[in-house]
Amino acid sequence: MAGQPGEPRLINGALYSVSPVALRRNLAYLWENKRMVTIIESPQFGRVAVCEIGATMVGSIAQTYVEGRAVTKGDEKGLFKFGGSCVVTIFQRGRIKFDADLLEHSAQQREVYAKMGESLGVA
Repeated sequence: MAGQPGEPRLINGALYSVSPVALRRNLAYLWENKRMVTIIESPQFGRVAVCEIGATMVGSIAQTYVEGRAVTKGDEKGLFKFGGSCVVTIFQRGRIKFDADLLEHSAQQREVYAKMGESLGVA
């Protein structure tokens, strides 16, 4: 999404697995693990929090964007130094209408893999 990213904020924590099996046992891993949170001011979506969550074997989160410099949809924001992990995007209430397939999977508590450029909803 296009917008103005702010300063990333590190929230230290443990490095538990965030696999679907682990999260079924303990969803709290998502807020107990090491996280990096960046607020993006988006003209289309308002204030959006992008939260990268570290996990077992994925403790390093590198930010590659330039703070205060506008970004466009598809620009690299950062990366996990080893493998991949979990990214949570948090929107302000009422700023996005999620696609029906995501709502269906969510109701069934099913993990959904998203690829860059795929739709997740509309503003």
